[in-house]
Amino acid sequence: MGYFDMEIKTTVIFAILGIVVGYASFLINNSVQSFLLMIVIALAFVFILKKTLKINENSKWWFSNGLPIYILLWFITWIILYNVGLR
Repeated sequence: MGYFDMEIKTTVIFAILGIVVGYASFLINNSVQSFLLMIVIALAFVFILKKTLKINENSKWWFSNGLPIYILLWFITWIILYNVGLR
């Protein structure tokens, strides 16, 4: 049961982070810088979560658990705010 708890924690953290970074990307208002921000924050949080949650998984685990949700929610949030123009 502990293994699934770790997966749920990382998924929820990356989901919230994806929404926050999507909003920050909207505020930047530059596509290249927004994409770079998304990559840098993702890599930083992988290292932070490895240390805080003591996760000893390889990169395949990260690419299948937290990062797809993060990228999807970042993109959805950024596109919705970009199209609606909530400035």
